[in-house]
Amino acid sequence: MTTLTITITAAVERALEYLAGQHDLSYPNAAHVMGSYSTAQFTKLHQQQQRRPGADAEKFAEFRCVGSIYHVATITEALLDAAEAGYQGCRALATDNGNWLLSQRDGISWRYFPGFDPLPHDADSLAQVLRVLIRTGHADNDAVRDAAAFAARNAWDDGVVNTWLLDAPAAERDAANRVWGRGRDDTGRDAEVVANLAHATVLYNQQIGAMPLSPLVGPATRWLVGRQQPMGFWRASWYVGTCYSTYAAVRHLVAVGGHEPEVAHAARFLAQAPAPDPLNRALAVLALTCAGTTAAADDSRLLIDSQFPDGSWEAVPWLDNHARVWGSRAVTTALCLKALLAIQQREFQ
Repeated sequence: MTTLTITITAAVERALEYLAGQHDLSYPNAAHVMGSYSTAQFTKLHQQQQRRPGADAEKFAEFRCVGSIYHVATITEALLDAAEAGYQGCRALATDNGNWLLSQRDGISWRYFPGFDPLPHDADSLAQVLRVLIRTGHADNDAVRDAAAFAARNAWDDGVVNTWLLDAPAAERDAANRVWGRGRDDTGRDAEVVANLAHATVLYNQQIGAMPLSPLVGPATRWLVGRQQPMGFWRASWYVGTCYSTYAAVRHLVAVGGHEPEVAHAARFLAQAPAPDPLNRALAVLALTCAGTTAAADDSRLLIDSQFPDGSWEAVPWLDNHARVWGSRAVTTALCLKALLAIQQREFQ
């Protein structure tokens, strides 16, 4: 065992101790709170666009929007990776989180800010939750299949699922995308979301079987390939920078297979200009290991050296939400942990 491997193991153990502490406190550092001004303005704009009654505007204008579901799911995936790497104490934490995530379904599916009806359900939250439910054994049920069918009904004619999921997509989609959309032209087609949902669907197909989103994997994959930029990355609509969106795309293309040129192109882009912060370096490492590339020693060293004594990493901005960025020490820690586990796994191969 090399000195680097021993150091990585120590960093992993510190990160797990921090996340276990967050679990005991119900993940306070994973809660994204939308400001009251933004909540009131979005409620007003939603009322104008959707022509909803004034009572809705009054009800939701002062609603406290707290979003933890997506981020707890992200953390849970890291805990599951750790359990599969031999840290069996993480299994109970992940199962507990899986039960909680299943209980947080808001009507037909999952909503980033539960209870805030002006915000539609979204494909990204569904994908993130779905992957955890599959891995924790909570996904083979009608609730999940109904949510998948709801998402499938929100596909455009080209087979790409809109980010915002609506009861009457044909009538409501354009207005919803004008209010909430973040694509360059607010079409509701966001590369990182398309990749995330398609990847979760592939995992479901592999672990459980076909479901309503299964026929849309092919169209989503073709659309995603066509959105790769000439330098090799994918643009993000909802995330800071290009590392997360590129990782999400690479993860999906590797899962479906047959896209080695696109994956290699992305790997070259990520390797030629390493990110200087731990979050984006971790995301690049995850993409590179998915692509079959061994992480550089500098990658491990940056992640280890930037870890705080309590086992966490800094809250690097991750989400880019309508001109406001958001980050979390717990989420950064989960993704750095995933990257170190991926490096550790390749060391032992």
